[in-house]
Amino acid sequence: MHPLGLRRIATSLRPFNKHFICTATSSPLPPQQDEESLLIRTSQSILQTLLTKPRSESLLPSLHSPSLLLHPSVMTHTLSSLSRPHPPVLFLRYLLFLSELHQLHPVGLSSHHLNSPSLTSFFLHLLSPKQKPEFTTEVLKLVSIAPFKFCTKVYNAALSAALRVRRSDLVLEIYKVMPPGDAVTVGFLIQAFCEEGKTMEAYRLLKDGLKNGFVPDVIALTKLVSGFCNERNFDKVSQLLHLMIGVGVVPDLYTYQNIIHGLFVNGLGEEGLRVFNEIKIRGYKIDLVTYCTVIDGLCKMGRMEEAKRIWDEMASKGITPNKYSYCMVINGYCKIGDFETAYKVYDEMLEKGFKANTLTCNIMIAGFCLHEKFDDAIKMFDEMPTEGIVRDLITYNTLIKGFCKVGNIDKAMDLYNELVSCGLEPNVSTFTPIIEVLCEEGQMVKAVELMKCMEEKKLETLVRTNDCVINGFCKIGKPEEGMVFLVTMLKNNTKPKNETVNNLVESLCLFGKIDDSLLVLNTMVEMGFDLEKRLCDVLVEHLCKDGLLSYDVLVDEILVGI
Repeated sequence: MHPLGLRRIATSLRPFNKHFICTATSSPLPPQQDEESLLIRTSQSILQTLLTKPRSESLLPSLHSPSLLLHPSVMTHTLSSLSRPHPPVLFLRYLLFLSELHQLHPVGLSSHHLNSPSLTSFFLHLLSPKQKPEFTTEVLKLVSIAPFKFCTKVYNAALSAALRVRRSDLVLEIYKVMPPGDAVTVGFLIQAFCEEGKTMEAYRLLKDGLKNGFVPDVIALTKLVSGFCNERNFDKVSQLLHLMIGVGVVPDLYTYQNIIHGLFVNGLGEEGLRVFNEIKIRGYKIDLVTYCTVIDGLCKMGRMEEAKRIWDEMASKGITPNKYSYCMVINGYCKIGDFETAYKVYDEMLEKGFKANTLTCNIMIAGFCLHEKFDDAIKMFDEMPTEGIVRDLITYNTLIKGFCKVGNIDKAMDLYNELVSCGLEPNVSTFTPIIEVLCEEGQMVKAVELMKCMEEKKLETLVRTNDCVINGFCKIGKPEEGMVFLVTMLKNNTKPKNETVNNLVESLCLFGKIDDSLLVLNTMVEMGFDLEKRLCDVLVEHLCKDGLLSYDVLVDEILVGI
């Protein structure tokens, strides 16, 4: 089944949309005429038109009145006939036609339910995970504007599909038009709110749903738990866990995985370890993912002895580590500078049949750079191609950052030129350390060239990089150039460091740019920057050069002004 583009369908219906005037001349139904027979004949006529004349929806208003076209029986019979065995495009084109017709000729269908088992089955098929995301999205849009109501089962399938294709906005659009749902509906809405970062709205929806007897499943509630973890709102996590247990929804292992991960990520490793030990006592069967979550958290905290203990516990339970597990531990040992043990784990990984790849090499190179073992870093870098391992942008960026850290700008530039010649596309992480070191060394021409290169690639410089550029120009005696960058920052609503602005004002004074220094000073005060005492001294000294102004008076005026 090929994806359907609603835009393509809508384009073919434009003549119909622009001239949507019913020209049918049929008179109202005579009392004696069999209404059911008329409805069947109408549906058959519509089908004949649609099947024999491609893209013929625009002809239908001239053949039948809107009241007949939008009659529930006619719509149901026609759509059912189009659902199978014809291509879905015919069905969806006609549904779009009906939706637009209803917008122009409302005939009181807002409460009509499409009570057809075959159509329900067909819509469930259209919304199934087997369909391509693009196709699913178009079907969801039609569900949200259809001229009738579906059953709750179809709407819930639509909400689920919208979450699957990451269109939480369509979840909320569909919810606006659907009749009251059930516990499943509430669960999908909670997930949609969480996707959009609206965790408190999701929590309020949960509370309202519980009042109506709607208890969402553990998947939806775990999503909310994860949302609160991401926001560091662990008080709400605790409340939610108690609430889940109170309504009979038992938190599963995945629920606790989210909590443990959230605690470690937010610097609450001790609490994460406590939760891990507690769920073991409660009898949860700990899996590889849970073990890896704890081991990774401990490695990032530098607590390698505890990480090794958990690793051994995992192995004793017959759980086989994967390559990601080994990478976590290797990274942990590299960060603390224990390369001997890191190599042992690395060798064990190879013995287990896992091959070294770009990720493992990048981890080792990052560790070497962190501890300034550049000979080892370059050795591994050089060996990667001979081992058939691809160097990626992270490989180059790691080395560039490492060499910039120790001020070896020549080696960093060589690596930059090499990555460009290899066809890799440099990013912000590539440019930032190089530009900052160039500014520190006063090589402003090269620094500005790289910034222009970033601009051409539509890459935004970090705020701190602009600070470095301003300070770099001040260092080489060109504060007016630094002032240009300050103006650009302010236009982009970015605020430099207090120290940077003070340095700029001082440098402008030292190089005789008193008017510019006062202009920057005025802006600085208006934006709430703190004026350093040394800056007052420098400013007043230059204002009093000719001896016509009193030092004490000027200092008092400046201090009163701020």
